[in-house]
Amino acid sequence: MTGTTRLAPDTALQRLEELGRSSDPSNYIVDGIPPRLALELASPETVAEALALCAAAGLALVPWGGGGQMGLGNLPERYDVALDLRGLAAVVDYEPDDLTIGVQAGCTLARLAAILSEHGQMLPLDADDPERITIGGLVATGLGCPRRFGYGSLRDLIIGITVALPDGTLARGGGMVVKNVSGYDMMRLHFGALGSLGVIVRANFKLLPSPEAQRTLLVAFPSLEEAMEGALAVRGSQLAPTALVVLAPVTAERFIGMARWTLAARCEGPEGAVLRQAERLRETAASATSDARILEHEETLRFWSSLQGKLGATPLANVMRVRIGELPSQLGELAAQLVTEWGSALEDAVLDVGSGLAYVTVAGTVEELRGAWTRLAGYGRHATMLAAPGDVKAGYDVFGRHPEGVAVMRRLKETFDPERTLNPGRFIALL
Repeated sequence: MTGTTRLAPDTALQRLEELGRSSDPSNYIVDGIPPRLALELASPETVAEALALCAAAGLALVPWGGGGQMGLGNLPERYDVALDLRGLAAVVDYEPDDLTIGVQAGCTLARLAAILSEHGQMLPLDADDPERITIGGLVATGLGCPRRFGYGSLRDLIIGITVALPDGTLARGGGMVVKNVSGYDMMRLHFGALGSLGVIVRANFKLLPSPEAQRTLLVAFPSLEEAMEGALAVRGSQLAPTALVVLAPVTAERFIGMARWTLAARCEGPEGAVLRQAERLRETAASATSDARILEHEETLRFWSSLQGKLGATPLANVMRVRIGELPSQLGELAAQLVTEWGSALEDAVLDVGSGLAYVTVAGTVEELRGAWTRLAGYGRHATMLAAPGDVKAGYDVFGRHPEGVAVMRRLKETFDPERTLNPGRFIALL
């Protein structure tokens, strides 16, 4: 359905129900707000048709994958329809010899990893709940993991994308060839845009060979200063771990029983090389007062998967999670300020020294958390509230300080979604 024909909302809702299967709206609550209709669709074409119906009737639509990252985003201005994309879960095009794959947006990370593992290949992503996290959700939120240090962002691995637009069309950019640059801007445009410009229905990726072995070096230090000194020494070396973080004592105790500032460095590659790398990392990072140990392959996988749960945007109650961008060399000072200011209210803190990001989880009442955000929003070079109760978000832009390109972003929203059908108000600068 294309064009500008207007529809009554009730008529559009009735026609939407004919496109797919209705589901319980109470399972699709966003920041305490349920939709009028939750709809499960099974093809890109019906997704595009649903968007056109919503645009024609002035209905607000929120794309939905596994729901695991729905904590990210401002309070919805309006919320009429939840569009469940988990029925679009097919692997559309897989060329193992070319190291490329095309999958629909509802494919879960667990399913994709299982398919790729049969050919010794991977997308270097971690998730604490891979059975729930969908590929479309990962692309739409743009949230990454510490392996970005070794492998780059997921955005760098996207070679093609298909998006349903509110005018009822399907737009495609890129392709299945790694060197294809057609549609480059379109892929960057929708990555991390929270589905505010179009609904991602398919993404193509270039793949990487799976490492033969993995190990994680853990080094516990008696102080934050020593932990950061060790982490920066590793970062500045030629040892090339694929992930490098420092955990606050409260976080390290929960995950590994080491209630001190703890460095974690991930090594991936051939078995012999990984063992040598882990030992050389220990020599570089450890000191006379530190306590070091090495996690084996399976322990490494569990550790980083679990840690990802402290870095994501899963909806939260009674706590707030904030991601702060800062120069790696300044993360120690930032962490010291956090400890001084919040003390026992600091539930978790993870310093991604590889990527220059701090993930902070703070506990408190609604008013305490609102006050905490007004301060945290000014930390570092940028700050984003990844998740918090809806009452905490009210009146704020959870994406913090606005980038220079906000005016351009507003024009893009007006061009792609003039009726404000997609996620109205939820993206940066309340787009």
